[in-house]
Amino acid sequence: MKKALNRLVIYFPLLVAGGAAFSLSTLFSAMKPVLLTRFVEQVGLDESLAGLIVAMPFVGIACASFVARRLVNHISMRKLALIFGSLLVAGELFSAYFFTQIYLILLVQFACGVSVGILMGATSKRVATTQAPDQLFGFVDMTAVLFMSFMITGVGFAVSYAGLQGGYQFAAVVSFGFVCLMLFYREESVNNDPEGLIRHSKLALSVRPIAVVAMGIIFVTASGMGFAFMFSIAIGLGMDYGTAGSFIGTLVLFSAAACPLGGWCSSRFGPIKPLACAYIACGIGWYFAINAESQWMFMVALIPAIFSLQFNFPILLALSGSLDDEGQWAAIASPLLTSGFAWAAITAGFIVSLWGVAALAWGTLIGMAICLLLLFPARSDPLS
Repeated sequence: MKKALNRLVIYFPLLVAGGAAFSLSTLFSAMKPVLLTRFVEQVGLDESLAGLIVAMPFVGIACASFVARRLVNHISMRKLALIFGSLLVAGELFSAYFFTQIYLILLVQFACGVSVGILMGATSKRVATTQAPDQLFGFVDMTAVLFMSFMITGVGFAVSYAGLQGGYQFAAVVSFGFVCLMLFYREESVNNDPEGLIRHSKLALSVRPIAVVAMGIIFVTASGMGFAFMFSIAIGLGMDYGTAGSFIGTLVLFSAAACPLGGWCSSRFGPIKPLACAYIACGIGWYFAINAESQWMFMVALIPAIFSLQFNFPILLALSGSLDDEGQWAAIASPLLTSGFAWAAITAGFIVSLWGVAALAWGTLIGMAICLLLLFPARSDPLS
């Protein structure tokens, strides 16, 4: 316990920056189910196109992985935060007033996602090269989830009050606050090469890193399909936006405790067994939540569904960081894993358009089964 507290003190500036960067991605997650439903109601879009719009930030986050590794090696985090944070805030403000221009909003939200992906990659690389990446990723993710719980409630009320314009204005204000937090980070406190002057080794491709990253993307995708339509399910059961937002926000708030728990379990038992247990719990939880026939059943089933996601995310990030000594895989994996929310929204919109909301339960179960199979090549020792 004393060592853990010492690490928190030593790496506190990094934890603040990391928590802020990851909170920017959870802002997109908080907005996704609310905006998806609202685009259908207010603009008259079908579920597939609405799903694509709310997925574009995550597509941008995924594409950022192709450039993040080089940028984070050569540009300090404060400069990255200033440049890409400004682009993010401007993009959200633009979206607030031009959300009816579908092609423009797709492009702008993609750019917002690229900005966040680069900031996530920068912080992930630095966390992965510390002495306790499992636990630090747990605290970073916990911070992001804690903020997400309030953002879900906030965006719910913003959309209720001012529609889509209010939702994107809320995003602009929140983004500005998180970017300001990142600007307080001093690179030299944990990194002796802030400008990337040291020559970095080439990234080696093999079955294991591909399996780890693929497993993470599939997990976030499969678990996020139900998340994309949470408000639709809740409203179908008789809840309104405010009530649903308050409940889901409260649940996400308490689920933040699963983040450091996941990091601790990973450092104590290794990543494989905790991941396997959480995959099973996640699949079962979403199956019953999506097929709920009452508000009570929906709320109870969401507990393992959402807790499993928060539990697994720091484990997957730390597992990615263990793939090399310089944190390069972590810089690539963090935006790619987060991109699973994009594929979740797109896939969920497609499935719902063809077969209805209930079909999402089977999609989630299939995704969890694939993740369980990928645990075998993801092991550091195939014989263990």
